[in-house]
Amino acid sequence: GDIFRFREMLAVATISIAMVVGAGWDPAAEDTLWYRNRKTGLVQSKGDPLPAYLPFPNGTSFAGTLTDNAVLQRGTTVSAAIYGVVVGAQTSVKTTVLVTVTDNSSPENGPRSSPAKIVSLHPGSNATWKLLLPPHADYGGDFTVTAVCENCDNTTAVTITGLTYGDVWLCSGQSNMELPMQHALTRNRTYAALDERGEYSNIRTFRHGAHDARPDGDEVYILPQLIPAGYDRNTGMPLTYYGWQHPNSSIADEFSAACWMFAQELTDMALAANKTAPIFGLIQTAWGGTRIEDWTVNTSMSVCKNATGGVGKPYLDHGGAGALNNGMLAPFVNYTIFGVLWYQGENNVGACTADLPNQADPSSCGNSAAATGYACQQQNLVVSWRKQFSATPMTTSPMFPFGIVSLAAGTSEGHSQNMPSFRHAQTASYGFLPGPKGSGMENTFIAQGYDAGDPGVRTWNYGPKSQVDSPFQNAYDHPFPGRVGYSAGGHQLFTPQYMGGLHPRAKQTIGRRLALAAMAVAYGDATVPFTGPVLKTCSVHPENFLCVPGTNPAECHPHGGGIRQRQITLRFDEELLGTDAVRVWPTTPDTEGLAMITMYNCLNGTCLESCGQNTTCVYTCAVLKLPQCSGLATTPVGPSSNGLNPAQYQTSHMHYSTGRTVSPLEVQLNGTLWMPAAISFNAGNTQSNPVSSNCKPGQDPPCVNGSRTAGWSEVTATAPVAIPIGCSDYCRPGQQNCVNCTSSWLITGVRYAWSENPCCGGNLDTSIVPCPVNSCPISTVNSTLPAVPFSASIVMTNSTAMGIGSCSCTPPQVCS
Repeated sequence: GDIFRFREMLAVATISIAMVVGAGWDPAAEDTLWYRNRKTGLVQSKGDPLPAYLPFPNGTSFAGTLTDNAVLQRGTTVSAAIYGVVVGAQTSVKTTVLVTVTDNSSPENGPRSSPAKIVSLHPGSNATWKLLLPPHADYGGDFTVTAVCENCDNTTAVTITGLTYGDVWLCSGQSNMELPMQHALTRNRTYAALDERGEYSNIRTFRHGAHDARPDGDEVYILPQLIPAGYDRNTGMPLTYYGWQHPNSSIADEFSAACWMFAQELTDMALAANKTAPIFGLIQTAWGGTRIEDWTVNTSMSVCKNATGGVGKPYLDHGGAGALNNGMLAPFVNYTIFGVLWYQGENNVGACTADLPNQADPSSCGNSAAATGYACQQQNLVVSWRKQFSATPMTTSPMFPFGIVSLAAGTSEGHSQNMPSFRHAQTASYGFLPGPKGSGMENTFIAQGYDAGDPGVRTWNYGPKSQVDSPFQNAYDHPFPGRVGYSAGGHQLFTPQYMGGLHPRAKQTIGRRLALAAMAVAYGDATVPFTGPVLKTCSVHPENFLCVPGTNPAECHPHGGGIRQRQITLRFDEELLGTDAVRVWPTTPDTEGLAMITMYNCLNGTCLESCGQNTTCVYTCAVLKLPQCSGLATTPVGPSSNGLNPAQYQTSHMHYSTGRTVSPLEVQLNGTLWMPAAISFNAGNTQSNPVSSNCKPGQDPPCVNGSRTAGWSEVTATAPVAIPIGCSDYCRPGQQNCVNCTSSWLITGVRYAWSENPCCGGNLDTSIVPCPVNSCPISTVNSTLPAVPFSASIVMTNSTAMGIGSCSCTPPQVCS
């Protein structure tokens, strides 16, 4: 039947409970909405029909986003919006919709009624209405809202019950935001908490059940009710839940895992601090396989050029640019919210410009300062969404918090070479969030995902190819009847993957990182460590000399028989670290990184010297399988001091066959070749503990248990600058045990975590050996948050080989 579609930002005057304030309404100063009535067929997604919209009945209706159990946005300066539709309004008389709010938790106050603003009245006797409730500062309450058109054909009142106040977060993006809890590693912990212990009752959810793409002019600003998809014939339970829901395991099972885990972690943080758990309203509106162009207001698309600076091709997927903004976001822009979480990008990675695995410079996926590529599109999405949601004054804040998840390892969809630059573009080229004042990225935050890929290969619905990742599942899961992967015999067959590693199951890690960042950025808690180490500056020291263990001392001298190397010091932002410290795991068998010696010797120096700046030639020379490269894998073991007890590193973490190792810290040599650098496990100047312990009252200097000790905000690393190792530029003719250097280099760049999977190596078979979450070597001690990826050039202070250098990042990022 007919489905009423309203394009109407519902311009309203500010309304109190007792009276209407500001009766003069200027449409030009408000939102730009109008009414549409049309017939339409069902939208199709991957061949499956989606639920149909129910037509609005004759009389008064609430919008489909306002149902029983809805969470309204609390706050001292914002007003929650109540809005809806009247079908059968009288055009010859003044249409009046009376809204009555009853506070059931304070019945002594009695019900209070206010007339809603009639936003539009159109031929066909149909009207739209909206009321802004007075600001409500506190969490909680139990409210009933009734609406009735007093002079319409149908004067029957409609009522929604069980409303409460809290913080409303809208969660959007593509499949990794849409991925339900049934594919999260820790799902059964949550299900048990919900059903067996009654926890997380403070979280309510609303899931947009349709995949609805619409062209401009056919926006769905008032969402009708949805027809349920059907019922399970065994249990009688709905197959899909619509409207606002109180939580239980069945509700959570089909809700966004990343979104739910965010609120669950915020709840746990509050309870751990002996605080009352806040009320959260979570709105899921996401669609797998979509691009950022789908979600962006079409009229704003001209702001950005493509990654190369040219005009992009017309975007036609899902009905064209902005189609999901019209069908999936528009239904919520009238709803007052607190913030947004955004997890998207897998379908945009292929649009970057890098063509070789090690050439992805920071601007390969665009640069916001140049208004190019995804970096500009991410910035534009944040700016345009903030305008959409805050178009009506006193509702959603015009600078509402906006959280972003950077893409995980294994999710590039075949474009690994672009992934590091794409993650950089997700920060709008600032390298870190929030962005500076005036950037459009203020009050944003990011959860790093590069070290949170799926830990191991699985079959689609059953057990793993190998039981090697069972320790993760044994720790996270316990048998829970009625869940995917549970057998009648009571054996828990673990959490299934969905489409392999494209949808990582470690969603609690993502939720925790989003929650920490939200506590600091969105809720203003300066005591919360919300980011891993962020590069502030670095320095490259003059060339020095290291003797290879086992070398005859008489043959170890600066002219040959040792390692010509440079030391790099990475200094991380102490203000962002707060009281936390930098933790470092080793990347090689010992603190000097001598396992890399044989790897560097696998390079063909003569070949490299002939390449000059020809990058293709350089990488051809770097992957030659020379005889001395065979059988050179080792099994390095990390140090056990510092009280950190790092894990062993296995042979599969080494990748000698291509002349590279797994070290996520790399240096650029002579402006072309990127090679690994050895990271020292000790971030400080001594073997001290990175954080203070056993502090005594009145100690001088002041000491706080758990706070960073001196020197633990920087990391040192070394890299050879001549091959073969132990070569000399001073060999005399016929001199024994002296080998001429075939190549000598300056260090011209440094980067960290600059690959799709920087933590476990490109050739790790995760069906045999898992890649645990948080496996990269640099992180924080207390919060265990991973270092923020970076790529910087080295600016030398003079032209001599013994000169020193410092970092310089591509603007608008600053690291010098």
